[in-house]
Parts: sequence; C-alpha cells; structure tokens
Amino acid sequence: MLKRRDFILSTLALPLLAVRPALAQEARLDDSLRSNLKSLESIRGKVDDTAFDGRPVLVTFFASWCPPCRQEMEELASYIEDNGNNVSMIAVNWMEGFVGRPNPRAVKRFTNFIHPSIPTVVGDDALDGRLGGIRAVPAVVIFDSQGKMIFRLGGGSERDIGRFFITKRRLTGIINGLS
Repeated sequence: MLKRRDFILSTLALPLLAVRPALAQEARLDDSLRSNLKSLESIRGKVDDTAFDGRPVLVTFFASWCPPCRQEMEELASYIEDNGNNVSMIAVNWMEGFVGRPNPRAVKRFTNFIHPSIPTVVGDDALDGRLGGIRAVPAVVIFDSQGKMIFRLGGGSERDIGRFFITKRRLTGIINGLS
C-alpha cells in the first residue's frame, strides 16, 4: 500500500514526465543525425562516412574548463590503445561558454588530451535536440552498429556537470556486451 506522502510525490511527478523532451533513449543514429554530425565545425579531424562503418558509435561531449572531461578523454585514449578501433568515437565541444567567454586557445590545448583518431567538432542546437538535450558535461551517448541508442551517461542537468564520466572498464563491458 502506498503511503500518502509517496502517492502525493508520484502524482506530482506525472505531469513532469508527460512534458519532458524526447529522451536520448528514443534517439537513433539515422541519416539525419549522421548528416548533422558530419556538418559540424571541425576542431581537429573530420567526421565522415568512416565514422559510421558498422561499428558502434560513441559520442562524447566535453568543455575545455571541465576537469572530469579530461579524465574521460584519458580513459577513451586508453581504451583505444588497448582495443584498437572496436568503436568509432566522436568528441563534441559543448557548453564552452557556460563559465565565462569561450576561449579558442583553451579548446585547442584541451584537444591535446583527445586521442588523435577521435574527430573533434563543435556541437550545435540541432545535435542537442536530436539527443534529447545535453545539459551537462561530460556526457556520453553510445549507439550500436544498427544505430540504436544503447547507453547514455551524464548530460541530464546542470547539476550533473562533472559528476559522471565513462571509464575504460565500463566502456569495455558495454562494447563487449554487444558481441
């Protein structure tokens, strides 16, 4: 039996669930999203058709001012070094102006922590909308080889900034679980 307090809280939450934007769980790596990723301004490397060659695709969101983003990039680089190219990765500069004015030099310095095989681009509102809203960094979205979103970590709200980042161990478990 529900306690009165639990009933009231669950009733209050229902309208919030009804009006929330489409979640990334509904996102698909379809032609439109691929086109959007390929059209983004490049910082280093270019997102092209080789990023969508039948492997799982990991899209990570970062900002140069975010220390956990640096940790995540080190984890992703370590994964690549040990596992080759089991997954295609794309790094998206996001929320750069959240704490002050964007600093292109800081972004360039930050790219030194990103593995050279990971194309690095500047995100836009269309990408944000397609993924159900990225409100915090770091954030990771992983699509399987058929384009279905299978994993999302972080990015939920501004309270999440710096709280979550993917580890090599967790990524290995996700990718190995697809086999």
